[in-house]
Amino acid sequence: MTAEEVVDLASAFELFGYWRLDIDSGHLFATEDICRIFGLPPTEGPLNLVTFTSRIHPDDMPVLMEIYERISQERLVYQNVYRVKSDGEGYKYVRSVGRFRDKPGTGGEIVGFTEECCPQTPAVTFSEPTAAE
Repeated sequence: MTAEEVVDLASAFELFGYWRLDIDSGHLFATEDICRIFGLPPTEGPLNLVTFTSRIHPDDMPVLMEIYERISQERLVYQNVYRVKSDGEGYKYVRSVGRFRDKPGTGGEIVGFTEECCPQTPAVTFSEPTAAE
């Protein structure tokens, strides 16, 4: 499988978005699926971090902040499951996987993906192949 095929397959049935956090500026850039996962309108340029983090369960924010601090200091890879506000009054689980990436002349960046966990979908779902196939 090519890297493109892996990405297409991973995002064929569920929201599966990619993001990048610039450590020096604190700017978070994300794909449209990230915005959908967090219930936010898509945007060009960096996301509003106050609005973005307000969608995360308050009990999970301290853990996430610690994770990003450790990644940027220790150059780690991580995986975490946490809660994000859903369309109703409740929360849904999402999983983020990320890693530190060097960026010459800067403090680096953290890059990764986020997906919804265990959405309520039928046991088997089919989709038409994409043009890349």
